[in-house]
Amino acid sequence: MIIIRYSILAVCLLTNTALLPLTGAAAYAGEVADTIRTLSGTQLIHAKITLKDLGVTNTVQLASDAANRELYVPVPASVPLVEPSFRFKSHYLRADGGRTTYTLAFDGNTVAARSPVDEEGDVNFTIGVDGAPRTSGFIRVGFGWSSAVGRFYCDDSRSIGNVLNISPESWLEYSYNPSFIHSIASAWSVMLNKTSLMVASGKLQNNSYETAWRLGVALEHAGKEVQVISFPQPGNVIDVTGINVPSSLENVPAFAALKQGGRITIRNDAEIGAILLLAPALIHPDVVVADQELAKRVASVIAAVRVEIVQADAEAAGIFDALVASKNSLISPVASKGVDLRMLGGRPVIAVAADAGRTVSGLFDELWRKTAVSKGLIVNAAGQPENAAERIPLVGISQNANTLDVVGRADWTTSFDLSSSLVKGRVPKNMDLHVAAAPGATSTSPVVSVFINDYLLGARRLTANGHPERINVKIPTYALQARNTVRVEFQRQPSSNQCREQPQGFPVAVLPDSSLSLGPAQTPHTFADLVPWLTGDAMVMVPDTWRNNALKTLPVIMHISDSVSISPVLSDFMFVGQQLDIQPQKPFLAFDVKIHDDVNTIKTEGQRISIADKTGSIFYDVSGLNNIAVI
Repeated sequence: MIIIRYSILAVCLLTNTALLPLTGAAAYAGEVADTIRTLSGTQLIHAKITLKDLGVTNTVQLASDAANRELYVPVPASVPLVEPSFRFKSHYLRADGGRTTYTLAFDGNTVAARSPVDEEGDVNFTIGVDGAPRTSGFIRVGFGWSSAVGRFYCDDSRSIGNVLNISPESWLEYSYNPSFIHSIASAWSVMLNKTSLMVASGKLQNNSYETAWRLGVALEHAGKEVQVISFPQPGNVIDVTGINVPSSLENVPAFAALKQGGRITIRNDAEIGAILLLAPALIHPDVVVADQELAKRVASVIAAVRVEIVQADAEAAGIFDALVASKNSLISPVASKGVDLRMLGGRPVIAVAADAGRTVSGLFDELWRKTAVSKGLIVNAAGQPENAAERIPLVGISQNANTLDVVGRADWTTSFDLSSSLVKGRVPKNMDLHVAAAPGATSTSPVVSVFINDYLLGARRLTANGHPERINVKIPTYALQARNTVRVEFQRQPSSNQCREQPQGFPVAVLPDSSLSLGPAQTPHTFADLVPWLTGDAMVMVPDTWRNNALKTLPVIMHISDSVSISPVLSDFMFVGQQLDIQPQKPFLAFDVKIHDDVNTIKTEGQRISIADKTGSIFYDVSGLNNIAVI
C-alpha cells in the first residue's frame, strides 16, 4: 500500500479602445487584417536538445590512449532540418603531455578535429550539421579522444592525466517546418525526451483522469519525462518575455497586455487567445486528452480574441477564421476511441479521446507505434498477442545482433520491459546464450561474463574456435526490475608479440538463437517479488477526490506506476470513496486508499506515521513528516 500526504490604468486603456473606431478607423482599417494574414503563414518550430535532456547528467569523460563515445540525438524522422548546428562544450587536461587529439563526428563522418598543446583549456565552438532528413529519427554524434605519450609503439602509452571532459550542456539546435508532420507516427518522432501531457483543467471527469494516467504511464514506459499541464485559465501567471507584438495590434487590449513582457497574470480568455496567435510555444503540449471540456476552452479563447480583433478591423474576420481552421483544430473533441493529429497554434499535437486511454496506450508501445501512419485512427485494440511460448529470442527483443571486434574488452547489450516485452504472467527464469568467438593471437582463452542489471549471473572461458558455444545461466527474481538490461561482456588478453606487432581485435558475436526461458512468477514474499505480478492483470486505486487536483496527483501515480512497471493497457483503474474499506482480489497499487487487512501495520495521523510488524510491535513512530510515502 502507498500512502501519500501533502501536508486605474485599465480604465484609460478601455476608454482609448472605445474611442479608437471613431478617431482612428480610417488609418487603422486593414492593418490588423494584414497582420493576421501574416500570422497565417507557416512558422518554423525551433528545438534545442542538450545532452542533459538525453539523460547525460554527468560529464562525459574520455581518457586513456584512445576513447570513443557515440550518442543518439533525436530529430524529426524523415523531416528536413532548417539550419541545424551543434554547440560543442568541453574542457581538456594534458598533465602527461604527448600528442593529444579530439574529434567530433556526425553520423560517422568526422567534421572537426583539433590537437591542443596547452596543459589545459576550454573547447567551445559551434559547427553546422547536414540538414538532410534522417529516416531513423536520430543524428549520431560521435566524440573521439586519443593520447600518445610515448615516442615509440612499445613505450608505455597509459596516461591518467590526459582527459577530455565533454559538458552535458552541449546541445543540438535546429528548426523544422510543421507541414512535414503528416501523421501520428511523425508527430511522435518530433517529441523531445521532456514531454508535456495536457488536460483541460486541474479538475477532471473520471474518464479524462484515467486516460491521462494511462497515456502518462505509456509515455514514461517509452522513456519520456512527462510533465502534466492544463490549458491556461484566467488568473494563471505566464512569462511572455520575448513576445513581439506587431504595431498594428498594440491597441487591441488582449495584445496590449502582452507588450509589457515579463511574468503577467492572465486576466481573460482573449489574452490567452493572443498568446496562442503570437507565441504558441508557450501553450504547446505534445499529447492532449481531447475531451469536450478542452474543446470548449480552446474555442472560448479563440472566440474571445476574435471579438477584439474584429472590433479593431472588420476586414480581419474572414482571414482570422481561415487561420483558426488551419492552425487550431482542437476546437472540436476527438471521436470516441480515436486518436488524431491536430493543430494548436500551428503546432502539431497528438489528441486522444477521453475514452481511448487503454487502447491508445497500447498503440504507443514500440510494437505498434510506427503503424500510426495516418492523421486519424479509431483504436479498438492495440496490445500484445497472447503467446504460450516457453521461450523468447533474446536478440529479437531489440534487434541488436551484431559482431564485435575485441582487442581487450567489449560489451553487447539489450533490454526488455517486464510489462511489454514478455508474455503476460510469466517472467524469465533462465538465459540460454549462444556465442561464437574467433581464435586470437594468444593461447589465453577469452572470457565471457553475463549480467542482468549489473548482477553477475555467470561467466566462463570460451574455446574460441569459431563455432557456436552455449552458456546457460539462471535468472533470480531479485535481479529483475521493471526495466532490465542484459549485458554480455567479452574479454581477451591482447598480444603484441614482444612489441613487434600492434594488438589487433578478433571477432566475437552473440547469435540470434540466444533466448530467455520463461516460467510463472513466484508467489511474492518481498516487495521486489511483487513487481512481476504488477505487470499484468493488476489494479490501480486512487481516492475519488484526487480528480479535483489532477496537476498534482497525476504525476505521482504516473511516476510510481511506471517505476513498478504497471501496464497502462492490462491494468484496471478505480476511483475509491474515502470511507470505503477495499479488499482487492488481485495485485494492486493503492494511493491513500483504505485497504482491508487483518493486521494493520501502518497508521497515519496528520504528520505522524507509525509502522508495526505483524506482531503489533511498533518499530517506527515519527511526527512532523511531510511529502513522504510508505510502500
